[in-house]
Amino acid sequence: MSTQLKTRTTHAPVSATSGKALDLPSRLAYLYAPILPYLKWIKIMRRGPRGHDPKDILLPQGYQAEVIATGFNTPVHCCFDERGFCYVIEGGHKVEAAPRILKVNVQTGEQETFFELPQSQWNKTGAVTGACWYQGYLYVMNTDTLLRISSDGSAEAILTDLPGLGDHQANYPIVGPDGKLYFGMGSATNTGVVGADNFAYEWLPKFPQFHDVPAQAIRLVGHNYEYQNVLGTITETVHSGAYVPFGAQTRPGQVIAGNTKCTRAILRCNLDGSNLEVVAWGLRNPYGTAFHPDGRLFATEHGIDERSGRYIVGDPDDFYEIKQGAWYGWPDFASGIRLDDPHWGKGGQGREPVLAEHPDPQPPRPFVSFEPHAGANGADFCHDAAFGFAGDAFVALFGDLAPITTPRLTNPAGFKVVRVEMQTQQIVDFAVNKIAGPASKLPHEGFERPSHCQFGPDGALYVVDWGKIDIAPERGGVRMQMGTGTLWRIRRTQGPRGDRPAHPITVPLYALQLSALVAGVIGLVAGGIWLGKRLFSR
Repeated sequence: MSTQLKTRTTHAPVSATSGKALDLPSRLAYLYAPILPYLKWIKIMRRGPRGHDPKDILLPQGYQAEVIATGFNTPVHCCFDERGFCYVIEGGHKVEAAPRILKVNVQTGEQETFFELPQSQWNKTGAVTGACWYQGYLYVMNTDTLLRISSDGSAEAILTDLPGLGDHQANYPIVGPDGKLYFGMGSATNTGVVGADNFAYEWLPKFPQFHDVPAQAIRLVGHNYEYQNVLGTITETVHSGAYVPFGAQTRPGQVIAGNTKCTRAILRCNLDGSNLEVVAWGLRNPYGTAFHPDGRLFATEHGIDERSGRYIVGDPDDFYEIKQGAWYGWPDFASGIRLDDPHWGKGGQGREPVLAEHPDPQPPRPFVSFEPHAGANGADFCHDAAFGFAGDAFVALFGDLAPITTPRLTNPAGFKVVRVEMQTQQIVDFAVNKIAGPASKLPHEGFERPSHCQFGPDGALYVVDWGKIDIAPERGGVRMQMGTGTLWRIRRTQGPRGDRPAHPITVPLYALQLSALVAGVIGLVAGGIWLGKRLFSR
């Protein structure tokens, strides 16, 4: 089923500008593009350690948190083998440390390197996103390649050339009830158009021909979006269309061919990488996939950022039930609602459709939605009645990346683990810092950035904590602190069980940071005026 969209343009591309709204990554790209060749020689090592205090994490009555191991570099995911060993996967994303897989004894906390990614396979603008252990093999996703690693540490690539070189990568694999591997493919861009913001995300200079790829053939309206030429002379203007490289224009009615190796989709394949299939598509970044005990497939999705020539304000992160063959709306819908719908208010820009026909005029709505920019990452379902909440989903909320992805937040979003009540379709806090927000920015030593949560064979919930993220002026973006990642465990204790923790203290962290910055600038200006008067009065 499809719907034809009306457009006033029949002979020439529609030109839209990306300069009318606040788009911080694009503006950073314009600033940094001319000086980037000089900045690349600056090397700053960012390293921990960090403090930990499990008592700073609020939990329901009857649960206790503890630190199992720490000192990891950007740990993103974990899984368990049949003997109960935990494999912590390091991402290698924007950090000065190659990705590793650490084998952790959860009884003693001892860890050893099980596998280290060769330098030749390390894409520093990409990421190793996770792994699953199945029948004696570790299946690992590295940016655009699915690896199979045997118990002796030898690795082979079983699926290559996935389109994971952009904003988002191929995400971690899981094994389904049918014995196949399932994984999400993230989008190359924010909303379908390669723009200057992708230069700020650092991949565009390395892969200038990369762009989004649909799962099926699509027909374009022909809108093109205006940017400064970050790949050439910055004073020049270029126009970029959807599903084509930066600086390439599209025309009305242009058809983009589909490909099974597509972006923004759920894919599956056999255990040897063969028979790749599209399960569903039209999802911006389906990050965390998990099967419910009854066999239904669910996925978390990261909502639209406030950047690029096309965006809306206030798009939440979502949790979708994935149906075979369904199209979920991206890049013209968010959370099942068209970008040009009044629901999204008047903010953003470039909200007109880029697809001339929609595979489904009414895409599925989310099962539940999290707050915007919360960073809904890894998820797992509880199968153990002894832990409590059997059948409910537990989701790690990584936390916002303000002001890079949004300049509008007052309070931190995410930085916790939540529970999705599957019967009532409600979201309930499960593990949250006593002061809501990351440990490095507030007076507590709880979570920094939960990236994944996974139930272990002992029935406990394990939480992978990514660690600290720093603003890196010399890079025009962010860099990760080495040695600040942690593996936490949350286990059931004796006694009555509560259903939710106490409410955390909330503070307007970003408003306070902005106020401090403004006060600092005013202080510097006032100090300069005072010093100037003193000098000239002599």
